[in-house]
Amino acid sequence: MGLYFVGLGAAPFIDPPEGFHAEVAREMLATGDHVTPRANGVRYFDKPPVLYWLMAASFDLAGSTPFAARLWSALAAVGVAAVTARLGMLLGGPRLGLLAGLMVAANLGMFLYGRIVKPDMMFILWIFLAYAGFVLVYQGRGRRGLALFYASLGLATLTKDLLGALGPLLVIGVFFWLTRERPLAPWVPWWGVALAAGIALPWYLLVEARNHGFLWYTIVDNHLLNFVRQRVFPDEDVPLGSVEFFVVTLLAFLPWTLALPWAVRRAFRRPWGDATGRLWLLLGLWAVFVVGFFTVSPFKLPHYGLPAFPALALLVARVWDETLDAAPGSPRPRTLTVPLLVLFATAAAAFWLVWAGVVRIPGEALASLDVATRNQAARGQPGVQSPLGPWLPILFRGAVITSIATTAMAIAVWQRAAALGIGIALATTMAFLPAVAGEGMAQFVRTRSVTPIAEALSRRLASGDVVAHEGPIENGATLLLHLAAPVRIVNGLQSNLAFGATFPDTRDAFWDSQRLEAAWAGRGRLFLVTGVGPGRSVVRALPPERVHLLLQAGGRRLYSNRGD
Repeated sequence: MGLYFVGLGAAPFIDPPEGFHAEVAREMLATGDHVTPRANGVRYFDKPPVLYWLMAASFDLAGSTPFAARLWSALAAVGVAAVTARLGMLLGGPRLGLLAGLMVAANLGMFLYGRIVKPDMMFILWIFLAYAGFVLVYQGRGRRGLALFYASLGLATLTKDLLGALGPLLVIGVFFWLTRERPLAPWVPWWGVALAAGIALPWYLLVEARNHGFLWYTIVDNHLLNFVRQRVFPDEDVPLGSVEFFVVTLLAFLPWTLALPWAVRRAFRRPWGDATGRLWLLLGLWAVFVVGFFTVSPFKLPHYGLPAFPALALLVARVWDETLDAAPGSPRPRTLTVPLLVLFATAAAAFWLVWAGVVRIPGEALASLDVATRNQAARGQPGVQSPLGPWLPILFRGAVITSIATTAMAIAVWQRAAALGIGIALATTMAFLPAVAGEGMAQFVRTRSVTPIAEALSRRLASGDVVAHEGPIENGATLLLHLAAPVRIVNGLQSNLAFGATFPDTRDAFWDSQRLEAAWAGRGRLFLVTGVGPGRSVVRALPPERVHLLLQAGGRRLYSNRGD
């Protein structure tokens, strides 16, 4: 648990996405409306409510702090590790379970997304709990696992995705087709379907009753039309290319990616003679389905491969476990340890070269990993530049950790010691993630944070002043956590709030350039927060003598029509 909880609240919210999700929960708590989520007073329908209900509860106890908001993602990540370990024990014994639990916790993708405010980690927890229920029943451990299976699918639907929760059903259908198992009716009891529907459907139907068109927006526009890139209400997210997504997914699962060729081949290798052998096939099908589906899908973001990681961890743990036992047909120790040695040596060289200033990290690398940076690049706007100085201690720690790992792994390779090799890999990853990846993420967040501008604005704001934000409010929603009144969103309809903006009670929340120009020339004081560069910003059309730059921080600017 320390891997995910140490320093969890040290960095401010990052926009997007954290400030926006935190604001939805804060408004839910403030208004008492736990049915229709809102941000800036505007209806928000892109994500179901479970994460917001939980954050509202933690905000009620501890305030709307980064730790209280990130708590649920961290707990879900720990839960994913526990469920993965339990499944490993059921399928291969205690050692395999321990390896799988540690591997799914100790990789870059799960670590980073287990420490930010998004519903994805909780969604993964429900999906894998559903698989755990299926495994219990399939192994003949009682029918109660079906209750866990259907309840978890209902919770997944209520946490993130109505259609995404159907993925396990599709994969299990393919699994039964491949294994030629009949009959199927016992796997679909009426009470199981009723349980899943009873958990998920009431909220969806209640929101539709209060907000007509919600179901069309959720199912058709936000999923089906989004899949073919023909949305009526698009947001500004720029998808990854197929090769880019596949590479990012493999990088996110490091260092365990290096054993995947043997792990996946082992899962699909016949015969599947008993229930346990067939269940390994099921895990392989799920992993290939998730990564393969999004690789060919027209729309995918960097984190869309994460639901495959628990299954991938189990498959990789199985390969290592068999190598430790020197089982027939298993890889030899050097087959698994030599790639790790090359990885650690390459990483050590890279860290030392960047730390010494010999090599510079290209901005394109960040654009593949960070959605906001990618969106800015698509608009022709450079990302936030950060001096190297604050990064030097982080780079130094990375260089030291990977250098020690390289030396230790070289010994493991020399001695053909698989147990030593997997121990070194786990220890290195667990040292690297908090000391380098975690601190690097915190430094990146501080570089991009809107908090300095929000605090400066709070000090200046007086009764009757108006605050405007240029572009989608999710790019600066931490502002809303600091202000007592809604902000005016200027030219920000390409947003997650686009459908909510069609309701009549939000008419005054969205401004165009002309309305901003008229208000800017008025007698009242107006503030404008913008992350758009001066050459493209609406500021160009405002009278220069009435444009006062008050602060520049986090890649954003704070302007006012009156100077200090």
